Amino acid sequence: MERIKVYVKEIWRIINPLVIFWAVTVAVVSAFGIFRMIFGSRLSFLEEHQEDAALVLSAAAALWAAWILKRIDEREGAWYGELSRGLSVKAAAVCAGAAVSAGVAGNCLLSLAGITQLEGAGQISRALELGTPAVVFLSTCVAAPLAEEMVFRVVIYRRLRRSVSARWAIGISSVLFALYHGNLPQGLYALLMGAVLAVLMECYGSAGAPVTAHMAANTASVVLTWAGTGELLAEGILRRTAVLLLFGVLLWVSLRQALYDCEKDKK
Repeated sequence: MERIKVYVKEIWRIINPLVIFWAVTVAVVSAFGIFRMIFGSRLSFLEEHQEDAALVLSAAAALWAAWILKRIDEREGAWYGELSRGLSVKAAAVCAGAAVSAGVAGNCLLSLAGITQLEGAGQISRALELGTPAVVFLSTCVAAPLAEEMVFRVVIYRRLRRSVSARWAIGISSVLFALYHGNLPQGLYALLMGAVLAVLMECYGSAGAPVTAHMAANTASVVLTWAGTGELLAEGILRRTAVLLLFGVLLWVSLRQALYDCEKDKK
């Protein structure tokens, strides 16, 4: 019985950051929705820019939730050395290359499998259609990656690494990242991306690695969506297969370099 209690406590310690992150974000966004229903008609600016307001509020709520989790860990005596450890220009380039390659290859793979249409990232595409580009860029390419990496790679991954090996920590944190995205296409995409981001966190021991990578991946998705590249690639199976192979090789090369840097750093 005592062993079961220990296991349950450990599982809750890993899962509760995700619950807190989701609950705070949903609560803030829901409160905004209620506020808009009550007062929106009296605030013309809010009604005219409701998509932008929702994006800004979602980003702010996510950052707030991430800050709350960091404060909780600090009270428990957790040391956030990964936040202060720098990242070289070369390492940042490797991280960006790995994430962008994973993003493009992942979208092509899902498209070839018939799971989703290749239109960039679906969530980003919808946001670009509804919001002001500058607001979408700041919320999607800056705030959201920063908040999500603080929760999934800095808090959850670090907690996992205190108890399990790197492989288990990468796998479990990636599954939680996939579940957080809430549907099959985005979940599968997030599973791949979460694994890549966790590997980069493990290799470089710096929060800057997954944050840089996540920002690069989202920025690439936004740029590709603006450029209409998703529709271009969706025209043929051979074209998608070629792009999948090309970016799959780039992903492999980037991760090999990250692992090499990790081994060199240990010596």
